[in-house]
Amino acid sequence: MADTVPIKGGSDANLRGGLADQRTGPWPVLLRPRVFISLAAVILFFLGGWTLRNKLAADRQGEWVRASRGDLVTGIDVTGTLSAIDSDSFGPPQLNNVWDFKISMMAPEGSDVKEGMPVLAFDTSELQRRLDDKRAEAESARKEIEKKQADLALRTADIRLQLSEAEGRGRKTSLKLESPPDILGIKDRKQVELDYKLAKEETQSIHERLEALERAAAAEIRLLESKQQQAAADVAQTEDAIRRMTITARRNGTIVYVTNWRGDKKKVGDTCWRGERVLEIPDLSRMMAKGEVDEVDAGKVAIGQRVTFRLDAHPDEELHGTITTASRTVQQQQVMNNRNPLKVLRVDIKLDKTDAAKMRPGMRFAGTVELERAKEALLIPRNAVFVSDEGPVAYRRGMFSVDKVKLKLGHENDKSVEVLGGLSARDRVLLTKAGDDASKEKS
Repeated sequence: MADTVPIKGGSDANLRGGLADQRTGPWPVLLRPRVFISLAAVILFFLGGWTLRNKLAADRQGEWVRASRGDLVTGIDVTGTLSAIDSDSFGPPQLNNVWDFKISMMAPEGSDVKEGMPVLAFDTSELQRRLDDKRAEAESARKEIEKKQADLALRTADIRLQLSEAEGRGRKTSLKLESPPDILGIKDRKQVELDYKLAKEETQSIHERLEALERAAAAEIRLLESKQQQAAADVAQTEDAIRRMTITARRNGTIVYVTNWRGDKKKVGDTCWRGERVLEIPDLSRMMAKGEVDEVDAGKVAIGQRVTFRLDAHPDEELHGTITTASRTVQQQQVMNNRNPLKVLRVDIKLDKTDAAKMRPGMRFAGTVELERAKEALLIPRNAVFVSDEGPVAYRRGMFSVDKVKLKLGHENDKSVEVLGGLSARDRVLLTKAGDDASKEKS
C-alpha cells in the first residue's frame, strides 16, 4: 500500500473550504453552458412567436407581391381577331337559278383533312327532282320524235302511193295521145287530153303535198330534237350541279368554321345564301391579326408601331407584332345587337411568330399599341399604390413590421406603375383588397 503524501502549507479543512467556495460562487463553472442554452432557447421562442404574430397580422391585411424589373409599355387599346394570310374558303357553289342552299354535311371543325376529301355538302333533293323532270322531258321528246318519224314515214308512203297512181295515169293518157289520129277519135282525144291534164295537175299537187308534209314534219322533228337536246343539256347541267353540291378540299389543312356578323357558325341543317362563306382551310403557318382601335385614339396610330397582345384562349402567353396597314377612315364596329356601335379604325398586324398549335383564325385578342416603352423599370401593380395626404404611398412588408413608404412614380398603364423612388427590387408591397377604396389612406 502506497504512502499518502500530505499537501504542504495547508490542512484537510482548508482543502474542503476551497472546494465549497468554488461550488457557491456566482457563475459555477459546471452550470454555465446549461444556463446559456436555456436562455438562448427562451429568447428564440419569444422571438419566433413575435415574428409569427407579425407575419399572421400582415397576412390578414391582404395579398403581398414583390416589386420587379421589366419593360413598362404605355399605349392605346386594340382588340380584334386572328386571320390567316392564305386561306381557301368554301361555301355554296355558283349554280344557275339556285339561291338558297341547305347544309347536309360539314367536316368537324378542327379536323385535319387531305386534298380531295369531302369537307362540305348541300342538300340535293330539289336538284334531284329537277333532274328527274328533265330526264323525263328528254325521254318524252325522244319518244315524240320517234312517233313523228313513224307517222311521217306512214303518211309519206301513202302520199307516194297516190303519186305513183297519178303518175301512172299520166303515163297511160300520154301513150293514148301518142297513138295515130285515125285510131282515136276527136271526141275521145279531147277526153284523153283532159285526163292527161288532170293527171299532170294531180301529180303536181301530190308532189307539193309531199314536200309540204316533209317540210312540216322536218320542222316538228327539229323542234322536238331541240327540245330533247335542251332537256339533255339540262340533265347534264343538273348532274354536274349535284356533283358540285359536294365540296372537296383543295389542299391539306385544318377545318375552321367561319363566323358571320352575329358571331354565329353554321351547322348541319342550316340554310345559307349563294356566295356565303361557311368554312375555310387556312394556312396555319402564316397568320396575321386584324385589329380595331377606338375612334378617339385613331390619330395616334401609325404604320410600324409595335403591338403587344394576348389571346382570349391563351391569356398567359404574350404575343407581339407590328402594324402594317391602317384604314384611312373610321368605320362602325360590327357588334351584335348594338344599334349604336362604336366607330373604330381597322388595322392589320403582322405577327412576329405564328404558333400553328395554338392559333386559329377567328380567335379574339386584346392588347396595346405601343406608344412609349420604359425599359427595365421598377414596377408594381396599380392596386399596390394608395393615395394619402402625403401623396402616393405603398405599404412595404419587412421582417418585423409593415412600413408606409412614400413613392415617386413615373409612367403607368392599365396594370402596372413605374416606381422612381421609395422601393427597391424584390420589396414586397400590399395590394388593395377587392372592395377597398384605394383613394383613402390605408390605416
